[in-house]
Amino acid sequence: MTIISGKQSQGQRDNQEDALEIVYQNERDPKSDILMLLADGMGGHAGGEVASNLALAAFKEHFVSGSTAPRPRDRLQEALAAANDALRQRISTQPDLKGMGCTLVAALKLGDRLVWVSVGDSSLFLLREGRIRRLNADHSLYGELLQMVAAGKITQEEADNNPRRNALRSALMGEALSLVDVNSVSLKPGDLVLSCSDGLDTLSQSEIAAILQSGKTRDMRGVASDLLNAVEAKGKPRQDNTTVIVYAHMQDGMSSLMRGSQWAFTETGNGKKTLKYVAVALGGLAAVAAAFALIGRDDPPPEQPEAPEQTAPAPEPQAEQSIGDSTVEEPAQPEPPDNGDQPVTPEEDPVTPPETDDEPGPDAEPSEPPVTDPEQSQDPVEPEEPTEETPPEQLEEER
Repeated sequence: MTIISGKQSQGQRDNQEDALEIVYQNERDPKSDILMLLADGMGGHAGGEVASNLALAAFKEHFVSGSTAPRPRDRLQEALAAANDALRQRISTQPDLKGMGCTLVAALKLGDRLVWVSVGDSSLFLLREGRIRRLNADHSLYGELLQMVAAGKITQEEADNNPRRNALRSALMGEALSLVDVNSVSLKPGDLVLSCSDGLDTLSQSEIAAILQSGKTRDMRGVASDLLNAVEAKGKPRQDNTTVIVYAHMQDGMSSLMRGSQWAFTETGNGKKTLKYVAVALGGLAAVAAAFALIGRDDPPPEQPEAPEQTAPAPEPQAEQSIGDSTVEEPAQPEPPDNGDQPVTPEEDPVTPPETDDEPGPDAEPSEPPVTDPEQSQDPVEPEEPTEETPPEQLEEER
């Protein structure tokens, strides 16, 4: 069964400004770690499409080949900075692209943990035991409005009807970042992880949860298609681009150590897990040595029941990336773009995200990421390190 799938649809827009990338640590290893990348471009004309694809390419290149940071969070943050710098360099050589930018969510499945970095309003959800919660922070004005709702300052209806609710407070635009969300959470077998652009906001969280729940025992390609079909069925005028990446956590244990891995962490801070697997390896070597010693004896050892041969089947390909809904033909070539989406202007005097500690081991208490809907969240977890966010003034332009 395919445990991860990424798909996207163009909606009612002239251009496809979303981008996605799924990168395996080792495609031959069924327990391989997986890097899930998603960006939602903005800027009008071709700017949004250029920004999202350029940002993901730069992020992937730095994470896989450029960074030597020993801790996953550090490497994710370095890759984010590299993506932002790539936009800055492109804008400096092509002034007509000034104002382009994108959101970005990078989620790393690291053994039995999910570590992420995100900027903007693209979402990262976790479905566990039928209940859904948002993991990452929402850097749109709507995210701030929801905090005011929780504090009793405004009503939910006022937040939903605010005309500037989609304005972004932070995005990759080649300038200093105002807000960055970095955090992690433990994963359990059966968890479903969804990364999506804001085109999926056409569906309510309860509708998203129902679709994800129906796919608990299904191939993730069908679940991704069902999400896009549900958005299309709404028939929303000017429906935005929609991109989804769905991952079903079925394995547990240590990540890939096979040759051919695209990246490795020289030090994860998880000494207990490392020692555990070293002990297992040494135990295996000891067993082999004992077997050779028995073979060399003059007297044959007592016959033992022959253990069945353990043959590991070759894992099936785990992911599919496709453009367009499975029930719809691929979108035609973009027509002359409109100026429906407008970029944002990042605030001055940004706050650089703080350094984070080593990743906790499997026995540590999981962290509690931001929750969009308090009534739907469960399994609260204490944050390993609070993410400092200094809300700047709201950006005037809307996406």
